[in-house]
Amino acid sequence: MKNPPARGLNIPEGVPSNSLVVSDEDSGAASPRRGTLRASLVVGLLSLLVYTANFRSISGGDTYPARYLPFAIWHWHTVFLDPIVELAAQGRIPVRPRGQPRAAIDSNPAYWIVQLRGGHAVSLYPLVVPMLVSPLYLPAVTYLHATGWDPKQLDRIARIMEKVSASLVAAASVALFYLLLRRRAGPRSALLLTFAYAFGTTTWVISGQALWQHGVGELLVVSALLLLTGTCTPGRVVAAGLMLGLITCNRPPDIIIAAALGAYGLWWARRWAPLLVTAAMLPAVPLLVYNLGYVGHLAGAYGLVGDRQYFGHDVPSGLAGLLFSPTKGLLVFSPFLMFVPFCVPTLLRDDETRGLAIAALVAVVLQLLVYAKADWRQGISWGPRWLTDLVPMLVWILMPVMAMRSKAARAVFVVAVAIAVGIETVGAFYYTGASDVVIHDIPDGPNQMQEAWAVRNAPFIAEPRHVRPPFELTTHVQGFLDVMTTGDGAGSRAIDVAGWALADRRMPWEVIGLLDGRPVASTRVFFPRPDVTKALGVDDQSAWHLTLPADGLSPGEHLVAVMVRAHQGGDIRLLAERRFDEKPDLAPRARRAAEILSSRQQQPGYWLTSYTDRPIFEGPHVELNTYLPSVIVDVLDPVANAAGVQSSVERARRFLTAQIEADGLVRYHGRPDAPTIGTLGCAITPDADDTALVWRIAPAVRTELRTGALKTLAAYRTADGLYRTWLAPKDRYQCLDPGADPDPADIAIQMHVFQLLSKVDPPAANALCGALTRAVDDDRIWVYYKTAPLIPILRQADLRASGCPLRLPESRQRTTVPGQELWLSAARMLDRLQEGGGARPAASDVLGWLQTIAEDDFAYVRRSPPFLYHNDDTATVPRFYWSEEFGYALWLRLYVELGRQASSGAR
Repeated sequence: MKNPPARGLNIPEGVPSNSLVVSDEDSGAASPRRGTLRASLVVGLLSLLVYTANFRSISGGDTYPARYLPFAIWHWHTVFLDPIVELAAQGRIPVRPRGQPRAAIDSNPAYWIVQLRGGHAVSLYPLVVPMLVSPLYLPAVTYLHATGWDPKQLDRIARIMEKVSASLVAAASVALFYLLLRRRAGPRSALLLTFAYAFGTTTWVISGQALWQHGVGELLVVSALLLLTGTCTPGRVVAAGLMLGLITCNRPPDIIIAAALGAYGLWWARRWAPLLVTAAMLPAVPLLVYNLGYVGHLAGAYGLVGDRQYFGHDVPSGLAGLLFSPTKGLLVFSPFLMFVPFCVPTLLRDDETRGLAIAALVAVVLQLLVYAKADWRQGISWGPRWLTDLVPMLVWILMPVMAMRSKAARAVFVVAVAIAVGIETVGAFYYTGASDVVIHDIPDGPNQMQEAWAVRNAPFIAEPRHVRPPFELTTHVQGFLDVMTTGDGAGSRAIDVAGWALADRRMPWEVIGLLDGRPVASTRVFFPRPDVTKALGVDDQSAWHLTLPADGLSPGEHLVAVMVRAHQGGDIRLLAERRFDEKPDLAPRARRAAEILSSRQQQPGYWLTSYTDRPIFEGPHVELNTYLPSVIVDVLDPVANAAGVQSSVERARRFLTAQIEADGLVRYHGRPDAPTIGTLGCAITPDADDTALVWRIAPAVRTELRTGALKTLAAYRTADGLYRTWLAPKDRYQCLDPGADPDPADIAIQMHVFQLLSKVDPPAANALCGALTRAVDDDRIWVYYKTAPLIPILRQADLRASGCPLRLPESRQRTTVPGQELWLSAARMLDRLQEGGGARPAASDVLGWLQTIAEDDFAYVRRSPPFLYHNDDTATVPRFYWSEEFGYALWLRLYVELGRQASSGAR
């Protein structure tokens, strides 16, 4: 019985609807033969020729790490960007992880580079692209070994290698894509669709022009599809698994593609499915080693600087922008993809393509939904860049398109392909990014996307209005920044820079001056430099001079970079850069901090502590306790004279001494007979923490009281050598709301008891150090500082100084409480300052932190004061304790320590 005609594509009668036939001439062989392999090679070489025909790269900040990292890998044997960071940053400064003080020039940073706490610079992006293309760089590395590693020469070679590598990767994906199509299509259909894939999509202007993640992403997706549509063998299963794993490691959002194809792969692999899963996990091993061992975060550099609000946009408007906007719409730039819905039914009816088609459709839909939540303008890049990795699957779905009965429909498809190729041709030969700058003019607000919907801003319309970018891939820039001076003119401040520049031994088109990553001056006026003419034998004028306006520079490090544009409409290239420090005058801020501390100290000598019922500093209440003045005195004591707070420290000490009771013990809220009991505290049970703190910081004259206190402390020592919190039997507890463990041995209490014992009972201190070292990562002792590690971080240096080299695990030095990363950063810097040696933090980091906290009369302290501790989270009533005064004390400590570091460095 004859099968009914397939609906949707009008496949001719007589063709079974469950068999994919794409045209009359496609009834031939489906497996690649020798002629097919030759054709794929020709297609790949033709693509390579076209991709390189514009003789320039179309890159962006996203591609810079991959451009330069292969040289660091081959020559310096490192995956850090350190040896080439200036070239990779191109006149800007790397970003820093969340919680670190931002440099003054972070307003326009090299977002593609992250400066780690240890000083190393790493790529924001995974290393899959630079690692995979590194073998292609070997001839260039050999050349530079022979001719020298001059930075400008390295930059020129890097640009060439980026272009060549990207074009080779994209061309390889085209060749393999032809083989993929020939599995189910005849030569003519396969060639047409391969042509559409190669020249009618962002494969040309994104993947083929620079080392974006998308080029390698496409190659991996095509390779996976080619394997998954072939015969299942153990070798192919392993290869497919590796491709799927690399897809995920290369670009995190592509985990959707890998998961969808992987789900189909499990069915395809059948009894070899465990092998597929194992192979897919292999690429994750080096990725995790790099992320955790080098970057210090499970998610890599993304995890250090990622913004949770990045995916905070509206899905419907995002989908509309991704698909239909004139500036970024996938169906605008590649209109032939509108035929995808009409081809899906045929693939779903075909037993051999149904599973893979479903997987591809799921991947496309889910990734569209994910990207719709982000800013669909996609930065400064050509067209629908984000969707490039989906292109192989979308074009693969189009296989039945030429089986349509309607000649008009087939003609429309061919015309749509031609339009897409025309659009991409404009991109390859005219795109400079100028049109994208316009659509980002409105950073936020209800009209944020307005310019992105303006047809006049479509890059294939806007970009041809300017001069066609030149063929300048091999352009060699020479020059030097000879002089940089800073001075004050008539009511303004300026930086004068002067030097010389040549491009291919000719006068360049323009010299541009960047201040803190932003262009602030440029010149096209050049004049003679006899010394350059004599040395290089060139007649063209090369000298230049720029005046950079520098009013209102904030204190801290700043960067001047000089860029050269060799030809009109061409790229700018780094010529030279210089850093300078704008010295801040923090002395008035220090006096202000000391003044605030003194004014808030109560007459008896204590400071009040704030507390809330949530881990957010909103609507705080206040109480009196002995803990806060103790830790403030500890922080200030080494710098009290220099900070001008000696009298405040002494008053606090006198108050603390007065809290020691007849049995030698100290209570958290002070003496039970104090007038503040009932209003600012209660008659609480004595505790080990405050007893140890007060006896070390402000001991009483009567040493027999200390003997009694030590005896009581020893009575509450646990079997594993730690000390409990409350110094009374449970039936005598007063004013307590204990948790699951009514008398826990907390981490900071052990630290404070150790500090006391190290002075009065060294053997007991040594025993406690050993017990604490063994238990440091045990959840049982992280009771009051589980989400507030500030004090334990600060105490590490004190313990080292007393002979206990305890190191807190990195996982214990983090918090999820908003606004606390800056305080933890300060604690780490102070810890490293006290450790000395090469571990000292950079003065610029400390200075940046001081400036950030002191801005607007210490607004940060008032808004997000240090979160010091909390009660047991298993207790009935939650309490979270904060102190603005501790913030001022910590600021003063770092301020004085920075001055001392500068003085010792000067000597």
